[in-house]
Amino acid sequence: MRISFLTQVSVVALVFLGGCRAASPEIDPSLDAPFAHMASDLPVDPAITYGELPNGLRYAVRQNATPTKTASLLMRVDTGSLNETDETRGLAHFLEHMAFNGSENIPEGEMTKRLERFGLAFGADTNASTGFTETTYQLELPDVSEEMLNETLGIMRETAERLLLAPDAIEKERGVIQAERRARSNPAFRAFLDQLDFYAGHTVLPARLPIGTEATIDTIQPEQFREFYRRFYRPEKTFITLVGDLEPAFAVQKIEEFFGDWTASAEFEAGMNVEIDSVAITTPRARVYSDPEIQTSVNLAVLKAVEEERDTVATRKTGRIEAMGNRMLNRRLGKLARTESAAFISAGVGRSNFFDVAEVSSLTVNAQPENWEAALAQGEQTLRQALEFGFTQAELDEQLANDENSLKVSVQTSPTRRTPRLARQIIGAFGGEAVVTTPETALERFMASKDEITLDAVTEAFREGWAGLDAAPQLYLQTSDILEEGETKLLAAYRKSAAVEVSPRAEDKQLSFAYNDFGPAGTVTKRERIDDLDATLITFDNNVRLNFKNSDFEENVIRMSARLGAGTLSAPIADAPGFETYATNMLSLSGLGQHSVDDIRTLMAGRSVGVGRGLGDTTMTLSGSTTPDDLELQFKLMAAYATDPGYRPEAQAQYDKYIRSWYPTLDSTPAGVASRDLGRILRSGDKRWGLPDEADLLDVDFDLIKSWMDENVLNGAIELTVVGDVEEDVLVDAVAKTFGALPERPAQSYVPDPALTAIKFPAGTKRPIKLTHAGDAETARLYIYWPAPDGSDVLQSRHAQMLSNLFELRLTEVLREDEGATYSPGVSQSSSRLYPGYGFIGAQIEVSPDRIDLMAEEIREVAESFRAGDIDPDVFERAIKPILENLETSLENNSLWMSVLREAQSDPSGLERFRSREDTYQNMTLEDLKPLAEQVFINASAVEIQILPGG
Repeated sequence: MRISFLTQVSVVALVFLGGCRAASPEIDPSLDAPFAHMASDLPVDPAITYGELPNGLRYAVRQNATPTKTASLLMRVDTGSLNETDETRGLAHFLEHMAFNGSENIPEGEMTKRLERFGLAFGADTNASTGFTETTYQLELPDVSEEMLNETLGIMRETAERLLLAPDAIEKERGVIQAERRARSNPAFRAFLDQLDFYAGHTVLPARLPIGTEATIDTIQPEQFREFYRRFYRPEKTFITLVGDLEPAFAVQKIEEFFGDWTASAEFEAGMNVEIDSVAITTPRARVYSDPEIQTSVNLAVLKAVEEERDTVATRKTGRIEAMGNRMLNRRLGKLARTESAAFISAGVGRSNFFDVAEVSSLTVNAQPENWEAALAQGEQTLRQALEFGFTQAELDEQLANDENSLKVSVQTSPTRRTPRLARQIIGAFGGEAVVTTPETALERFMASKDEITLDAVTEAFREGWAGLDAAPQLYLQTSDILEEGETKLLAAYRKSAAVEVSPRAEDKQLSFAYNDFGPAGTVTKRERIDDLDATLITFDNNVRLNFKNSDFEENVIRMSARLGAGTLSAPIADAPGFETYATNMLSLSGLGQHSVDDIRTLMAGRSVGVGRGLGDTTMTLSGSTTPDDLELQFKLMAAYATDPGYRPEAQAQYDKYIRSWYPTLDSTPAGVASRDLGRILRSGDKRWGLPDEADLLDVDFDLIKSWMDENVLNGAIELTVVGDVEEDVLVDAVAKTFGALPERPAQSYVPDPALTAIKFPAGTKRPIKLTHAGDAETARLYIYWPAPDGSDVLQSRHAQMLSNLFELRLTEVLREDEGATYSPGVSQSSSRLYPGYGFIGAQIEVSPDRIDLMAEEIREVAESFRAGDIDPDVFERAIKPILENLETSLENNSLWMSVLREAQSDPSGLERFRSREDTYQNMTLEDLKPLAEQVFINASAVEIQILPGG
């Protein structure tokens, strides 16, 4: 289960939770329609069947066969934390948890198990979320048989009306809810709460966070649960979405069958309204929040009242025009952030709707603590420059080109949109009172109104969005420094910046792409057909290798990757411990030799191209996706990154600012401490793993990257993998002109010296290794790892993965369901072929510090029972069923085939490993796993790490 917004976000991001509705003078605003499209002139997607049962329950079904034989089932109940009282804060979310804790026809603890027996993995396929105004339950169905629909719709009906809400089950779940609350309680979240109080402290919102409070979680009584359940879980407040590979009429029939006889048992109660204080939002205000464990940012916003609106053709056009100005300003801010003179690390603006009662325009700048005033000034003056002088036609043309291309690609790829995405689009639109249209009609509307999206129209809308800023600025600073008289200084800093005169921005220079000619096209010297995988392996005369599979799983989409030369095992990490982090970030920030990152964005406007970069242990990787129209340009861009990376000094300043801002916050949470230290601990102190000291991250330079790139990457072997909707001859031609035209490359891929891959698991700990964090005093994290075999034996590796799945299921039963001690136990498994003799299975839980030793004993007891062969066959069946159900549908995924083929020529053993996949899992038994469990789960060999408060 998850709470919909409890992440580190700016409060202004909360506006999206309220939904954005638009109005049109052609539509009667008083029309009370059950669906938004019935009160709109927007053409609804005709593939969706909407309906309403006599009891008021509404539904939407849609047939979709990507992937085949699967479906997504979602149920939205129109209630959330705003329906709670002061005494029942957190009840809506707590109730969502109780859906898995017993109903009239499903005993406590059996709902999840039943779903797992049907092939739904907990977390991946079964989940739920609670927000201010809605609670949503979701199930991903691995098949669409009537038996599957009966089971899942039956469970949804049990959830909607038949929960037992037994006192003992409620008591048991309290610990789980408290664990979830603790897991989200950290310095960044506390800063978020303070910012929410600043912007909305005069409303009910800060007192209605879905997670609730420690006190109310512990004191909500069973009768209060039942009262809330009766009042707000009602058919007329429920919406069901069923999308998948099934006939709409049959889907409707099944919904009617399971929900048609549901009747409400209590009178309707409206939720609490959110009301903005008009005085507060029209008065200049400032607040400063300090905590040594948070990153520094300044938010400048203006709020004003809005009227309720509907989603129509006119307001979608208006919304696009309103968004253009902020998008162009974001491009300016991004360019400025990548200069040496930038005082901020990053910055952005946005305009959105706050629960239908306030419109918010906001600017956020992230900076080092000592630079907050200069960062605010740069951000404010860049904003004011746009307000006073507007934008250029070139800036607008770039955004229009991107919009047009995005809409065209949506049309091209729409036939193979995946079912979960469509289902979430439908349920999200319902909650936001928006119309689900089609990509085709969206493109038509854009093309019809494109000429009306003028500089004048955009500038006018942009200025309207920021109107009132100077009269009533809302300023919020969160910082790791202590700032005496902070509010006075913050307002003064704003006024000082606002008094600085700004001048028009210089026009951007005209650009032309510099990487169109890589030399004479290469020729193919070898072509091998892999019939059983429907793939082709191709080699060019310069030894560049190409692995290809034609696929229509994503219509008009082509995915690709390039493996270049060596990876971090060849890097000088012994001399420069921060090399990997530095190189990964700096190469991404530096663009190409002839073009900066911003130049590339401008040059590629309106095109479906882009390149991601990564550093692995043995290779550098480039990745991207494109459409058939842009295939050749995509390969030109990738070849440019493979041959002429940029080493731009301005990237150094941005990197340094980011590290100095981010690194000190690592100890603010157990997870941050783990990311810094665990990798090194689990490899017996090898400094190539984990994160080095801040000084080491800053003590690297471009000369070191360049010399390493020249020696190990730029002239190394190249292996390309392409999967997608493209003909082989077209692909070969594009590769021949780019990668195939490069100078000859080695035929042999990089193979690291055995000394570099010699790592070892540490000796077992008699006492736990104790680390500390500086975050919430109630939160700790426990890790226990057992050494396991490496990945050289594919069968043993799969057994290890399945064993870890079983172990996680059992820990969930013991620690969550029986003990109520943790929200979500996790188990990881590592069995790489690269590091001989090294592997592990590890368990980790978030837990209160006072129970950490007890929970360690519980985990070790489960490990000992596994070692003794005491493993419930039902646990095995529930662990393997989702894998078996997913074997066939996983083949309809281009990402899977990318992973299968990525080393098809340099390491063909991967193909054999894939070929054995289905047979391995179809024939796997519990008895196959017991010898490995006996070998692995030796508690004397385990490493225990506790991350406790007190840093």
